[in-house]
Amino acid sequence: MNSIFSQMGIDKLGYGLVTASTKNDVIAQNIANVDTPGYKAKDLKFFDVMSEVMGTGKKLPLARTNEKHLPAADKALNPSEFIYDQNNPSVRNDGNDVNEDYEMSQMAENGIRYQMLAQLTAGKFTKLKEIIQSK
Repeated sequence: MNSIFSQMGIDKLGYGLVTASTKNDVIAQNIANVDTPGYKAKDLKFFDVMSEVMGTGKKLPLARTNEKHLPAADKALNPSEFIYDQNNPSVRNDGNDVNEDYEMSQMAENGIRYQMLAQLTAGKFTKLKEIIQSK
């Protein structure tokens, strides 16, 4: 049975908010370690994570072909499973490869993405509230 949240896409928007928040944490960690010798910058590709959530990623989604089949366990994806080393080509003498300008631009982009997702989510809840109040 689909919940009203999944029917309205609120669950996917919520997951987008969690993913954007996790990406922000990764960026903040990179910036905090800009002077740490040997530190390797990390990244999280927002669209790769969301492709998995939407079922358009590399993993094949399970399908129930008969109502008597047991439903697949709905394992929630953890965005931190998608964190990887950036492997930047410009590495300083101390082994650190954080590019502070790049990280700041990523933080600005991710902040805009988070605000957009928050506004869309708020709009969905406003619509849901209107539906409830009209009955």
